[in-house]
Amino acid sequence: MVSEKAVDSAKNLIVTNVVSPEELKDVDQGFGYALETDGVVLDPEFEKKVVRKIDWYILPMMCILMSCQLMDKSTNSYASITGLRTDLNMSSKTYSWVGSSFYLGYLGFCYPASMLLQRFPLSKTLGCAVIAWGVVICCHGATQSSSTFLLCRTLLGVCESFMDPAYMIMTSQWYKQEEQYRRCGYWLGFQGFGTMLGSLIAYGFYTHKNDFSTSPWRYLYVVTGVITIFFGILSIIHIPDIPVKAWFLNDEEKKYVVERIRGNRTGFGNQHFKMAQLKEAACDITTYLFFFYMFGYGIPNGSIGNFSSILLSTGFGFSTEQSLLLNMVGSGIDIIFPLAFAYVNFYLIKSRLLVCFFINSLVFTGLCLLAFAPSRGAQLAGFFLSYLTTASWACMSSVVSSNVAGHTKKITANTLFLIGFSTGNIIGPQAFLGSEAPVYITAKRTMVGTYVISATVPLILYVIYYLRNKKKDSKLLEQVDDDTLLAFGDLTDKTNPIFKYVI
Repeated sequence: MVSEKAVDSAKNLIVTNVVSPEELKDVDQGFGYALETDGVVLDPEFEKKVVRKIDWYILPMMCILMSCQLMDKSTNSYASITGLRTDLNMSSKTYSWVGSSFYLGYLGFCYPASMLLQRFPLSKTLGCAVIAWGVVICCHGATQSSSTFLLCRTLLGVCESFMDPAYMIMTSQWYKQEEQYRRCGYWLGFQGFGTMLGSLIAYGFYTHKNDFSTSPWRYLYVVTGVITIFFGILSIIHIPDIPVKAWFLNDEEKKYVVERIRGNRTGFGNQHFKMAQLKEAACDITTYLFFFYMFGYGIPNGSIGNFSSILLSTGFGFSTEQSLLLNMVGSGIDIIFPLAFAYVNFYLIKSRLLVCFFINSLVFTGLCLLAFAPSRGAQLAGFFLSYLTTASWACMSSVVSSNVAGHTKKITANTLFLIGFSTGNIIGPQAFLGSEAPVYITAKRTMVGTYVISATVPLILYVIYYLRNKKKDSKLLEQVDDDTLLAFGDLTDKTNPIFKYVI
């Protein structure tokens, strides 16, 4: 139950049927704090200091954990050319399932993971999942058969299914709508640092393979797993579950955090499941567009992510050492371009969805070069252009974080977004047919054909959100003396009359 002050401040909203008395009983976690800060005028200079402080305390840990996630996922690619397939007697088909099995676990658990993140403290739940997947990664190095290795990959997918929905929620908790794209660019871009570090570790073990009593790929999994466990423990201690509980902010700074998020109309979150919001998400066409976008994205991601080293070594003729080092080029692209395009949006092209369309056009061009270009140089250029998919994910993640309100609706939209991602990643590796090595033409054509979906969805979303913004009743704001309920009432983007979509 909320206070009498909250009830009084909500009377005019109830009269206009914006918020029902039942909804008033189950508002956002930040509602009580927002009542205390209502009317606070933000000083722009002090606000900049608060944002800078949040960036220094929150973003580095987000970037580190994202690096761990991609480092752990990409170990397959490095291990595949340093003895994994030989030691475990993997056929080409079995290795394809190494990539797909991870996303089977991810697919099966992404909605339960989102529900657990809603029900329990966000940071602690995520930290426990990170520690668990670090342990599972270490277990990869002890496997003696392909079946136990596939089991480890599936369990890893279950554990890592917590990461992406947690970060999409955290981004909307800490940052204004206009700030979210750049922050997504940071934490998604830094996954490239993880793949770069993984490449260096694999290269180091491979070049000193004669110094070890067993295959170098086993040490790769153990070392990356231990790194992940360490940062998982650190994240539980360091990151607060909601911003108003931040240990590194004083009382005045916490008030600024609340007031800054007021304008998002998405709040900090609600720990109760709401069937009405689930139904709205199921009836919202944008939910399914998020799914199809990530489905098209996931197929080349799963293909390149698991077969990049094989393509470089067998398809392009590079040595094992060269292939491991060349993976770092793709890692560098992952680091630089998600943030670069975020600044393109901030300074030049103000529409995120149009920026997303431009990125995907470049990716599609790269996939066409990889599949159909006659020269090896052009194919290699297309191969590296395909790494711009990370930049497109950063852009679309910020759209989902900004444009879906209502916590149950948000976790549902996030889940469909990631189900599309995992479904595409399951299919992608299966298109690599051993009989077509080293060209793998079926896989290349599949990537080209399905990425058309990802290239067109941003334009469709642009039209939908533009029309929705036109229909919003801007006059209602003039009738509301206190908009705390509209900002922290856990209303959905459709039911909140003054919610504005980012396009």
